[in-house]
Amino acid sequence: MFYGESPDRAVAGERIMIMYNFVVNKLSGKNRGENNLNIITSYCNSRGINYSVYETNARGHAMKLTEMLCDSGADNVIAIGGDGTFHEVVNGVKDFEKIKIGFIPSGRGNDFARAAALPIKPIEAFEDILSGQTKRIDYIDVGKRRCLNIGGTGMDVDVLKAVANKRNAFTYYTSLLRCLLKFEPYHVVIRAKTTEGEIELVKDCIMVGICNGTDFGGGMHIAPGARTDDGVLDLMIAEKLNRGPFGILSKFTKGKHDKLPEITHYNVTELDVDGGGCPIELDGEIYENIPLRCKVVHNGLITFKTKAERLAEGAQSESGETAAETDADEK
Repeated sequence: MFYGESPDRAVAGERIMIMYNFVVNKLSGKNRGENNLNIITSYCNSRGINYSVYETNARGHAMKLTEMLCDSGADNVIAIGGDGTFHEVVNGVKDFEKIKIGFIPSGRGNDFARAAALPIKPIEAFEDILSGQTKRIDYIDVGKRRCLNIGGTGMDVDVLKAVANKRNAFTYYTSLLRCLLKFEPYHVVIRAKTTEGEIELVKDCIMVGICNGTDFGGGMHIAPGARTDDGVLDLMIAEKLNRGPFGILSKFTKGKHDKLPEITHYNVTELDVDGGGCPIELDGEIYENIPLRCKVVHNGLITFKTKAERLAEGAQSESGETAAETDADEK
């Protein structure tokens, strides 16, 4: 469903006014998407801000809407939804150099929002977009698909299947615990380009995760050191457990699992996992018959700086100017 103005830019006299194109999943986060849309459109209406709204009605629809907007010449897409909506919007972009993507977190888990330090309050998130100050972040190229936050194969796919349509932190953790108790490791061959050279690993794994962001499962810190703008991906490999899962799960949820003997971590730029045709997940979306063959696209996506980032840059600029003035005075 679409309502609002034309997706082209609106013109008032000689001044070009930006048209904000909202692609929204109103059902995300137990209707948080709809609530946040109402808040933002009321904000826009009270301030004369031009916008168009495109509502999704099925899985994959956000991707098609984004493709349509790209074809129409739109220079921005603002995704209102959860990680699945963000995933679809990123996969609908045709040319990342011609479009800016804004994110207004409205899901249950909001894992990418946590990794990117995005505001959860919708007006704060939208005001970051209104600032117009952009930055570049990385994404993961997975052949015919793209991944914004975290991809993987193994036990995490089983957990996602178990919590389909009822995903939140509690259900994810309880399902994860059940899978830890019964999941049979699977044989994989992992080939990767690390920051120190190429590696080949043969493992009996319960999970392989490739991480641009830090969290999955509604706040589980799988890769606490990951950054969305550093040009590398965090490869996390979990091998067969030789002890009870409870202590391991506790460390996993707190992001303190990197020293566990079952966990191996590498910084990589490319990855190829031969897992015998096992399904994979990308941003929580399950795909069959797609290999986990990834590479980082550094600075490939244009998005908007947060208020915290803008303030930090302003403080740095002022500090630099003060230092320069001091040097000039001393001379």
